[in-house]
Amino acid sequence: MALPYLVDVNVPNGKNFTVCGDFYDLLNIFELNGLPSEENPYLFNGDFVDRGSFSVEVILTLFTFKCVSQSAIHLSCGNHESKSMNKIYGFEGEVRSKLSDKFMELFAEVFCYLPLVHVINEKIFVVHGGLLALMA
Repeated sequence: MALPYLVDVNVPNGKNFTVCGDFYDLLNIFELNGLPSEENPYLFNGDFVDRGSFSVEVILTLFTFKCVSQSAIHLSCGNHESKSMNKIYGFEGEVRSKLSDKFMELFAEVFCYLPLVHVINEKIFVVHGGLLALMA
């Protein structure tokens, strides 16, 4: 089931919300800021993959947190969540070598269902800066 293109996110007064995009080390972020939870939500603003040798582990970790608690983690589609970028920048090769062709097909399909925009507390519009190849 596809998520809507625009997702409204409400953060109660006095609570924090971490917005992340390009990240060097997902585990370091969680160590510094705490794990995603209802009280500690995160927004990852695209480009989860093609950021080094552990993109498969990063995206599977994010998907796991999303499955465990949908409102604790929000994922936006970036330009690297596309077939063409995955092929050019190495995610496709990483997936095929670590997992299988079928997993690459599944990732490509799931990336199509990610929202493009999040609006936080009806005030902050968050969208990835890169356009997907199909939108360019």
